[in-house]
Amino acid sequence: MLNAPVCYILADVHLQPDHQDPINLAFIRFLTEWAVQADQIYILGDLFEAWVGDDLGTITYAEEIAAIKALVQQGTQVFIGHGNRDFLLKKTFYQASGAHPLEDITKANIQGTDFLLLHGDQLCSDDQAYQKMRRWFHHPLVQWLFLRLPKSKRKQIGEKLRVKSATYSQQKPIEIMDVANQAVESLMQSYPQIKHLVHGHTHRPAKHRLDGKLSNKTRWVLGDWRPEAQILKIEQGQPGLVSFK
Repeated sequence: MLNAPVCYILADVHLQPDHQDPINLAFIRFLTEWAVQADQIYILGDLFEAWVGDDLGTITYAEEIAAIKALVQQGTQVFIGHGNRDFLLKKTFYQASGAHPLEDITKANIQGTDFLLLHGDQLCSDDQAYQKMRRWFHHPLVQWLFLRLPKSKRKQIGEKLRVKSATYSQQKPIEIMDVANQAVESLMQSYPQIKHLVHGHTHRPAKHRLDGKLSNKTRWVLGDWRPEAQILKIEQGQPGLVSFK
């Protein structure tokens, strides 16, 4: 009897520049122990702690990218989307890894069940300052100009933004940085046939049942990888959160 198809959905790995970092080692182990037995893997953003251009990132994370490529070559489909830390993933990265890019909001049919997949920062609409910054960073012209800066300058800016983001998160009330119910409801109303929304970003893994007329819909929140990953496993069309230590 053949094994049932398995799909894993994860986010917020935050791979570090140090290949021996516990997070990096755990991710490689996930690829070789769990992912290798799966038909599909979806990574919903922030795979990398920072990404300031394919020319730098493909060198810094060469070992991890090679491991993803090896997984693809053995037959597992890998899909990777943008997060708020690695929104500059471009064509060279996808060619090097063999992964398929995801749209900002992706509708995916997995084992006969439709899922709506996204990083999740789009739903934090109460944090208006962040949303303004996000729109600015995602502007094609801004990205075009940034990627033409010298490598050393991009590294410097990337590190400053990373530190600033950490400070910003400590100063903001957690309620503001979490997803807004109104944003979730508005999104799900736009996709009435889809019952499962999956996202990361907030690092608050949980299963949420929506209210009112949307009570037949579920929001799955993925965890980060510190100290252990909370990922979504889909088997025979049935999703559930599982831990990878």
